[in-house]
Amino acid sequence: MDKKAIAIVGCGNIGSRHLQAIAKLPVTVIVDIIEPSESARRLAESRLTEVPHNKSNLHLNWYKSIHDLKFGGHLLTIVATSSIDRINTIDQLLESGHSRFLIEKMVCQSAKDYDTLLSKIKAHDAKGWVNTPRRYYKSYQEIRECFGTTGPIHISVLAGNMGLGSNAIHFLDLFSWFCNDYKISLGEALYDKVFPNKRGPNLVEFAGTIIGFSRDASILEVSFLPSNEDMPLIVSITTKDMHLAINESKEKFIAESNSCLSNLKFQNEYVSDLTARIANDILTTDNCLLPTLENSYYSHCELFRIFNAHLKKLTGMERELCPIT
Repeated sequence: MDKKAIAIVGCGNIGSRHLQAIAKLPVTVIVDIIEPSESARRLAESRLTEVPHNKSNLHLNWYKSIHDLKFGGHLLTIVATSSIDRINTIDQLLESGHSRFLIEKMVCQSAKDYDTLLSKIKAHDAKGWVNTPRRYYKSYQEIRECFGTTGPIHISVLAGNMGLGSNAIHFLDLFSWFCNDYKISLGEALYDKVFPNKRGPNLVEFAGTIIGFSRDASILEVSFLPSNEDMPLIVSITTKDMHLAINESKEKFIAESNSCLSNLKFQNEYVSDLTARIANDILTTDNCLLPTLENSYYSHCELFRIFNAHLKKLTGMERELCPIT
């Protein structure tokens, strides 16, 4: 049987979910995993036992460092490390022959680093996609088909303490996908403080509202409120003819105004399933529904801009790197 070689760089909380998904692929897979932490490896191995898969089709090799890994014709490399210094990680992978990447958000921490990464990807004739996977939710695919892509659209997202710095990119990409525009300009009304980031002491989180404007007058509002951790995640989508509101937390439609939505059921989908579909698309077609690195560039740069401007207002200091991941 033909074997597929896949690499996972970083196999902690998110990386272990990617591994669960890869285990579900209906082919024989050799997975080379770079993870220096023994506790992360134990977590990943434990999580593998939680998902049904054919153990004889899955061959795992564990490495402590990129330098220990020899390129073995990997058809896909999943990069699930922190955004801190990630471009150097990808640069090393490119130099050793890797050329197809699924990269966790945020891709990096500055527009300068993003520019460097795009230049390196182009120089190696490589491709990369950013893992903002709501495009792969079957529910959102059906909703987008029902709404169509003509005329301005308004998307409003309201949630509790989810981390605006880490998660705004998901809804910015959803908005870009719905209105077919990757150059979304952003404004903000953020809280006059920063919040702890669970992913590290040198990272911060934000709360408040981000407002996005597309070139066809579509509008996005994303509001994360730090005072209520139990607040459900509500997504409202409106055009001049249709309206829909979703409680993602409870997987329910809470309002709808069009017959084509009447039989839809909203369902959250998770990395442990979605990555199998994404990887299969890349392996079979050399493409997928996710935004490419080029597609996601402008959104990343706008987020870097507004968050760093807000930090300058709070601290008086200019920043080159945006401390989010």
